[in-house]
Amino acid sequence: MKSDLARFPHGCVTRLSCRSLLRTAKQATPFQWLLVMLLSASVIGCAGLTTSYEGTPARPDNRHPLATTDGGPAAWQAKDMALNYESFVNNGVLEIKGTVERLNTIKNFSVINYFRVSIHFLNGEGVILGSHLLWSAGSRVDEAFVRWTFDKQFPLPVGAAAAGFSYRGGFSDGGGGDSGSAQTGWEVWARP
Repeated sequence: MKSDLARFPHGCVTRLSCRSLLRTAKQATPFQWLLVMLLSASVIGCAGLTTSYEGTPARPDNRHPLATTDGGPAAWQAKDMALNYESFVNNGVLEIKGTVERLNTIKNFSVINYFRVSIHFLNGEGVILGSHLLWSAGSRVDEAFVRWTFDKQFPLPVGAAAAGFSYRGGFSDGGGGDSGSAQTGWEVWARP
């Protein structure tokens, strides 16, 4: 196997090969491996990456048949929030508009660190075919500046028979800034 030459910024030249990389990895201590894993998890977490719900079944109480989407008012309520919306299907596209309402558990927090609501399309057996961001409050905003309405269109995946919702959010009372005061926080979520 032919090795590649690599030039480092300080001017030296070295040969890198798969064998030398494996030897270096084998010499890593458990602490170094733990550090690599923690840094990787931090990067993924800070990037907002989440695992996909595709292929998993939605809860039976969170399956709203698309056949009943006639443009009339509908609602979905969970422990921390409620969606009040109108939706209809037109040429394979779901058109949905409405409002997001915070309920008692998160209603009195003045700062929204993040808050996202997603819509999930399900097949006839309730298995999630695809997901989209329905609404987002933004990042670290005062609740007075959040637009609590949405108006979206989503192409329906092949075989979609129902829709479900999920959310994830973090809230605080606004403390902890430059003054060094304590900050109270609350995390909420509901899976589809």
